[in-house]
Amino acid sequence: MRRLIFLLSGCLYLVLTGAGPALAQSAATLDEGERLAAAGDVQGALGVYETLVKEQPDSHQAFNRLGGMQLASQHYADAVKSFQQAVMLGDPSAGAFIGMGMGYLHMGEYGPARAAFVEAKARGVQNPAEVDSVIEWIDSREPGMLGMHQ
Repeated sequence: MRRLIFLLSGCLYLVLTGAGPALAQSAATLDEGERLAAAGDVQGALGVYETLVKEQPDSHQAFNRLGGMQLASQHYADAVKSFQQAVMLGDPSAGAFIGMGMGYLHMGEYGPARAAFVEAKARGVQNPAEVDSVIEWIDSREPGMLGMHQ
C-alpha cells in the first residue's frame, strides 16, 4: 500500500506541476513555488501558494499546488479543502481528485477517498491500474463498500 501511495503522490506531483498554462499574471509566483518545492523547501512553497490563492482566488492551478504542498506537510484536511476549491473553480483534470483521495486516505476516511479516486479515474489518469489497486485496497478495508467497484 505504501508503494501505491508513493506512486500516486508522484503522479499527483506530475499532474499538478503540469496542470496547464498558469495565469499570466501569476506565472512567476507559480514558478517560484515550483522552484522551492523542487528544492525541498515545502514550507517556502506553501507560503508562496498561500499568498497566491489570496491574490488569485479564482486560480484552480494555485489551489491545486497549495493542496499538494499541504499534503506534503501532512495538513490533510486543509489539502482536501484546497483540492475541493480547485474543482469548484473548474479544474478539469484528475489531479485534484487524486489529491483529495490522498488526503482522505491519510485521514482514514475511506468512503470519500474511494469516491475521489473513482472520479479521478473517470477524468483520466496516467496509471488507471494503480488507481484501481487503491480502490480495491479501500474496498478490502471497508466491507460495506464491496461490490461498488467500477
